[in-house]
Amino acid sequence: KTVQKHFCIDRYEFPNRAGEKPVVMKSWSEAADACKAQGKRLCGDSEWTLACEGRERLPYPYGVKRDASACNIDRPHPDVNEKALADPSRREAEVARLWQGEASGARAACVSGYGVYDMTGNVDEWVVNESGHPYKSGSKGGYWGPVRDRCRPMTTAHAEEFAFYQLGFRCCGDAR
Repeated sequence: KTVQKHFCIDRYEFPNRAGEKPVVMKSWSEAADACKAQGKRLCGDSEWTLACEGRERLPYPYGVKRDASACNIDRPHPDVNEKALADPSRREAEVARLWQGEASGARAACVSGYGVYDMTGNVDEWVVNESGHPYKSGSKGGYWGPVRDRCRPMTTAHAEEFAFYQLGFRCCGDAR
């Protein structure tokens, strides 16, 4: 069923600047607060999907066939040191060791029909899970690893206070 949507979405992952590293290790609540501080909000999952698929409702922002060269995807999954991530004194170094992302907008082909970059791959992105079940939080797009990296799937397994090394976000706003 087609539903009309009127919203704005950031062109790049937060902090929404081409050429900058996306912010990761923020919980859904922290991401929502960061967007609110800019007069925006986290995107609803249907808004995020529309911005990714474009008018043609493509499974990938760049087309119908998975292309590992278009977006930052399919890199090997590193071994995570959970104790280092949990330790505030070692967290930053562990996140840096695990990082396989790229600067926002680094791949010209990784853009949707609406001109939004890095919707699949690079970093997973927090969204508002519009169903509310099991949590208000969801994540979309997949990250650099060998994961779903398509427009429609959403992970709903993480509560609002979860944060991880490959999980970022972007902001949306209501159209004027």
